[in-house]
Amino acid sequence: MAELKQTLEELAKIAGADRLKTDPSVTAQYAVDGLVPKAVAFPKDTKMVAALVQCAFRGNLAMVPWGSGTKMAMGNPPKRLDLVVCMARMNHMLDVDTANLTITVEAGVKFRDVQARLATEEDRCYLPLEDLKTEAGDFVCSDRSHSGCFLPLDPPFSEKATLGGIVAANTTGPRRLLYGLPRDLVLGVRFVTPKGDIIGAGGKTVKNVSGYDVSKLMIGSLGSLGILCEITLRLLPLPEKMETLLFSFDSFSDAGAFAGAILGTKLLPAAVEVADKTAVETMDFRGSLDFTPGSCVVMVAMEAFDEAVDRMRKELLAMSSHFKARGHALVQEEKHRLFWLTVGELQGTALQRSPRLVALQLNYPLSAWKTVFEFADKTLSQARTDHTMLCHAGNGLTLINLLPPAKNSNDQAVVEAVQALLAECRRAGGNLVVQRAPADLKKTLPVWGEPGSDLPLMKRIRVELDPLGVMSPGRFAVGL
Repeated sequence: MAELKQTLEELAKIAGADRLKTDPSVTAQYAVDGLVPKAVAFPKDTKMVAALVQCAFRGNLAMVPWGSGTKMAMGNPPKRLDLVVCMARMNHMLDVDTANLTITVEAGVKFRDVQARLATEEDRCYLPLEDLKTEAGDFVCSDRSHSGCFLPLDPPFSEKATLGGIVAANTTGPRRLLYGLPRDLVLGVRFVTPKGDIIGAGGKTVKNVSGYDVSKLMIGSLGSLGILCEITLRLLPLPEKMETLLFSFDSFSDAGAFAGAILGTKLLPAAVEVADKTAVETMDFRGSLDFTPGSCVVMVAMEAFDEAVDRMRKELLAMSSHFKARGHALVQEEKHRLFWLTVGELQGTALQRSPRLVALQLNYPLSAWKTVFEFADKTLSQARTDHTMLCHAGNGLTLINLLPPAKNSNDQAVVEAVQALLAECRRAGGNLVVQRAPADLKKTLPVWGEPGSDLPLMKRIRVELDPLGVMSPGRFAVGL
């Protein structure tokens, strides 16, 4: 206890009293799966992060990085937790180089603020501008404006999520079909290792690495290999036109056949989603959509040049008549952006409905998406577990929110259903990840599914970078 007190005093000297909080009323807000840290640090720059981590490493304090908290429900409960390193005050956009289509930001910058910063002269933004209020204290180093670019990511919780959290969790959404994952867009990073060393990898050009790309290690590592501090990402010009078509179907067989037909064409939609009726009804469209869903809905995002979007719209409407679509709706520009923002908030909306929400991500070969979707729907219906299902039809992913009504009321059925879904994904050559679950239920769930052949390599890397096991201990796969 005396050693802990001494280390906390040293941390306070490094950060300053206003940047290291030990008051229980503050630390309780940064609990991870019910485990409350002894202190929370709010560093101002990368050098301070390194100094704090060096001190914590010497004192053998267990550390967990924190952005805005949207990803903290992921992973196993930490084995121990002494210090949360909150990146909220590292919220500067360091370089906005629209001429070269790159942006460099600190890890605490919110995704929504990047998109608002990149809005054009016509105030076209990749997210609805009325929802994007840049917070006081944010700083942009460049005086460029009206850049006409956007960061082609599509993460959940896009209004709150930070770039550090998005990259650390490698999260994106439906429009990954066109734009890819964070690992496809990250050009370089600066991070602090568990020992407190500052490492920089990559840069502002695409071919910036000779040999193994260390920056890719940090993507999806969930804070287990170090703390992301600065990130350089690739930008794209804003598409000329953005529209969404929704199609209602009475059965999954019809919806699945239509979605499969779309993916079999030469069209290039930004997203092709298949959602069950409960998912559509759970989404809060804020009165912006006049649409009556059937048992399944196919949602197609189109983002491209005017002519390309017009062609996709005409061909999709013509195709739908051959697949028993019972109705459709078209949303454009501002409503299009608001619609996909709402889709990305599905998990958060479901959490308000069921505080004991269990959120799953099923992954599998693309060829198996219909089989897995039907199996999941049948399994959960037989288990009498309320749920929503949203399938990224072109990406080999299905997102499921299980909605148990109360603690212990249906826990065993939930666990058995998750085990059955994992087994089906493994039979198909995929896996399952529990993205969110109550801490007490995580103990009985396969949070990271079944480990793959890369586990020994991951363990060797972890031991090399973090010999004491102080960075996010136990949160990653198989307790890494």
